[in-house]
Amino acid sequence: MIVIHNFNEANHYHGQGRIPFRLLQEQAMVLINIYPEPNRYVTEAFDITEEDIERLLHNDDALDDYNGMLGGEVYVCETEADLKQVVGMDMAFARAHGNRWPNVTDLVMGWDQCDYLKEKEGEPLWAVFLLCWNDAGGNVFYVPKSLWEAGRVAEHVAETSRSWGDD
Repeated sequence: MIVIHNFNEANHYHGQGRIPFRLLQEQAMVLINIYPEPNRYVTEAFDITEEDIERLLHNDDALDDYNGMLGGEVYVCETEADLKQVVGMDMAFARAHGNRWPNVTDLVMGWDQCDYLKEKEGEPLWAVFLLCWNDAGGNVFYVPKSLWEAGRVAEHVAETSRSWGDD
């Protein structure tokens, strides 16, 4: 599991080839929404450019800890074992399992955000999970397509959509 603590670190992981540009764009979208550039409007994260990334890296907030800014860290799952860290909330499950929260492989749940990341062209390659555990937010988990079946991603996306009344 890759743990990303701030935008500068995300860019570093991208430079090392450990995360794709698409995930860097998602994180950049958060900062662009906080610090928009005059006369530059970005409505989809996949439209963020290398120039946008460079501008954001020169912003002091590129070093701000995601936990303080977003209420959690950013995680990139790499293996099936990593999916056990993508936990949700189900009180009945926790009571029945020694106060352990269920993970995405245990139980299908609704999330504050659970969806596929849109691509500019082609099918999605990543899914995102977010459960807001506090007033600031919560941890964000990115799951690659290779782990979708093990993580029951389609079921979680459908349940999240149903629970939010999107279906």
